[in-house]
Amino acid sequence: MKHQATVNLLLVKVGTEEGLEAIPRRIKDIDSRIRTFGVLNQPGQKHQFDEVVTSSWEATLGAHPAYLEKGLYVRPELFKALHHKEGQLLRMLERVAIHDLTTVAQPTPPIPSFKDSVDDRSQLLLRQIAYWDHVCETKKISAVVAQNYGHNGWDAALQAVIEARGIPYLFFHEVRPFLGSLYMHESVSELGDLSLGLRLKEFAGSRQWLHESPSSHREHLFQQMGISKAQDKSAPVASSTPTLRVIIKRIGNPVTVPLRLLRSWRRRVRNRKSIVDERRAIATSALPDNYLFCELQSQPNATTAVKGWIFPDQRESVAFTAAHLPSGWGLVVKESDRQWARMYPRRRNFWTQIAQIPNVYVVDSRTDAWSLVKDSRGVVETGYSTLAQKALTSGVPVIIFGHTHIGEISGVTVVEDSKSMSEAMATLSALGNGRGNQSEILQSLEQFVLTTEEATLEGALSSMPKFGDAASKDAYIGRLTSNVAGVVCAWLHTRGVLTD
Repeated sequence: MKHQATVNLLLVKVGTEEGLEAIPRRIKDIDSRIRTFGVLNQPGQKHQFDEVVTSSWEATLGAHPAYLEKGLYVRPELFKALHHKEGQLLRMLERVAIHDLTTVAQPTPPIPSFKDSVDDRSQLLLRQIAYWDHVCETKKISAVVAQNYGHNGWDAALQAVIEARGIPYLFFHEVRPFLGSLYMHESVSELGDLSLGLRLKEFAGSRQWLHESPSSHREHLFQQMGISKAQDKSAPVASSTPTLRVIIKRIGNPVTVPLRLLRSWRRRVRNRKSIVDERRAIATSALPDNYLFCELQSQPNATTAVKGWIFPDQRESVAFTAAHLPSGWGLVVKESDRQWARMYPRRRNFWTQIAQIPNVYVVDSRTDAWSLVKDSRGVVETGYSTLAQKALTSGVPVIIFGHTHIGEISGVTVVEDSKSMSEAMATLSALGNGRGNQSEILQSLEQFVLTTEEATLEGALSSMPKFGDAASKDAYIGRLTSNVAGVVCAWLHTRGVLTD
């Protein structure tokens, strides 16, 4: 092996979940030239990184001591390279606004406390950009691998800085409704393109860095797609949190309980007003014979904020769709059960605005969504959901806004602009029976499953499934640890960060 300088690899929450701490060590076992820098969930967390640069606990509000101690600032050259993402990054900080800020580190005075004003978000974003630029510069970061795409606010700022500096960036991603399959991408715009995963697994396999996934992975994917009735009892399921831990988590720090109760009361009051607004907006007239159905995504939602392009705001997607409906058609809109389980309200007068859009019919949120799908001419989604996947298996066409993993499946139309929306509507209108070729769709779904199996890793980095015995759990952890490490090293080689 030719001599090569040390590769400084920043791992963002990769190897921080309980049981997966050995991933950084396994990476170094494959290639000793790699030095690992880690971002934890909580300070003091068990880890096997060479060095820790921060944690989610500290990064959420940009509470890094170095910001004041070293007088950090955003370099004009850097801001010029990422300013086109400023709007999306500021929108992502809505995730911070709904966070329980009593559970994260507070910035040191004279930095003011975060109250979610426009200035608060702007200053927080500047602190985060400046800090991540500082980390890249002082630690000489060669490449970054993240547990997921930037979706918490601070990690979105990190991703923007990394891309602006031209540093290679890889993220893993677990996506509904295909839980238990880790995708590999370098950009959100690549979602749906599985070629990178195929290449990395092929390279890692050629070096004997991969452990073969169990045969149950394919059957589990078929089951999730709804095209197999076989019950895969060997597939792990998400673990449940012990009752005592749930209670402790809910209670939290006794000192902050009064503040949390006050916030909860205020939220419930706003939520009640939101529900009343929704009930008043329900259409009193009969639904049209021809309609598209849209079950709204929750807001603020990390998935739609990142993948939804310009449509994370559901009012915009509804108005855009309604404006392109064929003559005589309507758009039926229903609140999602996922709207934070009714824990967070829509904005003030949200449903009143929705109901005033021409040709839009608001239905009661308690209406069965599946019955509306079956009677519709098509389903409209931002990103994708289990409902969209279920619609496809029944031949119901699906229109998707934004970046998606299922854009190549027959029956799916990805809309990017007004022209493609008009074309999608014309296609739907031309379907005499309102349904696509179900046999063709099922064949496409089957091919999607087979390709997904080949291009993804079996497992999950964000949670540990529940197992019936210790041996199965140990095998799962060992397999996932080795496979993630192998794919990371394969990526470093294919990107030219590592050379033989």
